[in-house]
Amino acid sequence: MQKPMTEVILKHKERQSVAEFAATLETIAEKLKENGEFTFVQGTEPTVVSPSEQLKIEYSYTKKGDKHSFEIEFDWYTGTETPKKMTIE
Repeated sequence: MQKPMTEVILKHKERQSVAEFAATLETIAEKLKENGEFTFVQGTEPTVVSPSEQLKIEYSYTKKGDKHSFEIEFDWYTGTETPKKMTIE
């Protein structure tokens, strides 16, 4: 059986201050809580992100020389897979 091809729907990079980035995360969180979805708009092109109720979440913090990288990724699937829990303190 052949694996499906990955389709890149949105890819965006920009520089932001910590405060700007925190505001972006807060907006995403607020929209997910209120509507169950959020929308990225590049130029005039909207991209709606509408995850299912159950998510698979990955957190990654890496360091290479002076460069630090912290990533938050969430995936969703059809079905009833239950993700493992992690807390933030």
